[in-house]
Amino acid sequence: MSDEHELVNFCCEELEEAVSSDPEASLIEHDSGLILLNLGHREEDGETGTVLTTIRFCPFCGTEIQTDEDIEAALGEVEIVE
Repeated sequence: MSDEHELVNFCCEELEEAVSSDPEASLIEHDSGLILLNLGHREEDGETGTVLTTIRFCPFCGTEIQTDEDIEAALGEVEIVE
């Protein structure tokens, strides 16, 4: 990528390159706008699901990318299945 490339919604090129919409990726950009960390799969009562968690800080440069308020607002729009 060139130095002229402007990052949109990402703090650094490393995060932009790492985030994917693929639900199997390690870092996922959810439809809600949240960037989630994929912790793997969990089986319970014969059903398997993906365990995701929110992150507040970029794992590459340490910039705060999501505040608690951002996360709470976005989670209000997401159906959480337990």
